[in-house]
Amino acid sequence: MNEQNSVSADSMSVLFEELEQECMTAIRYIEALKLRELSGDQKEDILGELSASITHLKIQTKELDKRLEKL
Repeated sequence: MNEQNSVSADSMSVLFEELEQECMTAIRYIEALKLRELSGDQKEDILGELSASITHLKIQTKELDKRLEKL
C-alpha cells in the first residue's frame, strides 16, 4: 500500500508540474496581449494560443480533480 501511495504521489507531482507550466503559458499569452504594438494578425494568433492553453488547463484540472477525489 505504501508503494501505491508513492506512485500516486509521483503522478500527482507530475500533474501539479504540468498544471503550473500551463498556467505560466497562459499568463505569457495574457501579458503578450497587453502590448499595444501588436498587429491584428498577431493578436489573433495569441488569442488562438491562449484558447488552446485554456482548453489544456480545463483538461488538466479535470484530471487533477478526479485524482484528488480518490485521496
